Amino acid sequence: MQNISLRKATIKDKALVIDFDYSLNKVEHIELKREEKITKAILDKKCFIILENNKAVGFVIFDYRFFDQGWIELIIIAEKYRGKGIGGQTFDLICKQSQADKVFTSTNSSNIQMQKALSKVGFSFAGKINGLDDGDPELFYYKMTDNRKAKNKSPHTTLYKKP
Repeated sequence: MQNISLRKATIKDKALVIDFDYSLNKVEHIELKREEKITKAILDKKCFIILENNKAVGFVIFDYRFFDQGWIELIIIAEKYRGKGIGGQTFDLICKQSQADKVFTSTNSSNIQMQKALSKVGFSFAGKINGLDDGDPELFYYKMTDNRKAKNKSPHTTLYKKP
């Protein structure tokens, strides 16, 4: 049985995180200047390493800048660990640890695998935006976290405190 957990990435994890992203899509990594984005997320304490049985298998960038709700900007799981439920368990962990009532994320309409994963773990379709990527609309999803009790949570159990 897999044990999925998250830990805050540190600057020492930068090469690992960048390698996860670069290995998955070199062109996108370079064109979208992902190294800069990842470095900023690490320094801002918004990047988390996804661990399966204490082994790093990916990362997620999460914060509260989307209308003060939880926002999963990017989740990357190494190719050989995909399709094993790690992404779903990561989404569940984020939703349980979020201090917001909702967690949002988005994906391109061409990313059917991600859409299925989001639906499987209870995310609902929220809408779409055309024009971000030519011919590939961005689809937005959200999940209620039932965290009205979040204010009573220990800071040790939350991902990242809302500013």
